[in-house]
Amino acid sequence: MIIKYRMHWLGLSLLTLILAGCGNGTDSVSSGPANIRGQVISDQGPAKKAAIKAVDSRNRTLATTEVGRDAHFRIQLPADTAYPVVLTATLPNGKTLEAVAGGSLVSEQNISSYTDLVVKSARQLGGLTPENIARAAGGAINQRPSQGGKRSSTGFKGDLTKQYGGWH
Repeated sequence: MIIKYRMHWLGLSLLTLILAGCGNGTDSVSSGPANIRGQVISDQGPAKKAAIKAVDSRNRTLATTEVGRDAHFRIQLPADTAYPVVLTATLPNGKTLEAVAGGSLVSEQNISSYTDLVVKSARQLGGLTPENIARAAGGAINQRPSQGGKRSSTGFKGDLTKQYGGWH
């Protein structure tokens, strides 16, 4: 059941992330405030507790919030936000998960091990540019569990463009 749920939101979240991240490769600055809502998905399903922090491309902490009783969060970003924005969720056990919002058009963004893999992979590819985010998102989709078994990013090291046969 959890895998089916993850698959549904994974495709939607990564598609939103890729489309909103498209641009000329430079940071964009929003003209008005933006709201992002979503869920933190831990290995056990939706997290009922987590602290969320939003940091922009200028390394400024923009806002913080917590997951509500309904297992969702909502965070408001100010008008002068420089994208991309990294959302970091800290779970009660101290584990952190990250997601990236590529532009002010992103209004929904879940945070999970898949989005965390996208952020880490894009950084290893050279940074959180739209191109690197798109490449990393494609690789994260290939990491999802499949019917025949489970793919895992445990110990995921080295050249991410060549891991598991490469991303094209």
